[in-house]
Amino acid sequence: MSEERLSEAAVTFGDNLRKLRKANGLSQEKLAEHLGVSTKHIGDIEAGRSFTTAALLDSVASYFSVSLDELFLTESRKQLVETEAARMALGMLQENTDEFKRKYGIELRLKDENIQ
Repeated sequence: MSEERLSEAAVTFGDNLRKLRKANGLSQEKLAEHLGVSTKHIGDIEAGRSFTTAALLDSVASYFSVSLDELFLTESRKQLVETEAARMALGMLQENTDEFKRKYGIELRLKDENIQ
């Protein structure tokens, strides 16, 4: 991996780590304690100044119950993934509307204004 791409990955990971930590009400000190690293290391990772080991990546993913790929998705990429997932779900529902009506007596009315 080029140094520029590694730097980009480090910044994205750091941003996502900070968001996860804050969303879970943790200080850098508490997270460092849980992961067995120094508070300085957490601060350096969050600032994109430092990267980490595969073992620590695995520990972070496990601790926050997220997949490794989620740790490296940018916000715009997350939105694209979510939009595509919603588009796929809408397509499956549209294909199965008759099946739902027959099986459950429910007629689905789908509103797709924000997905397409």
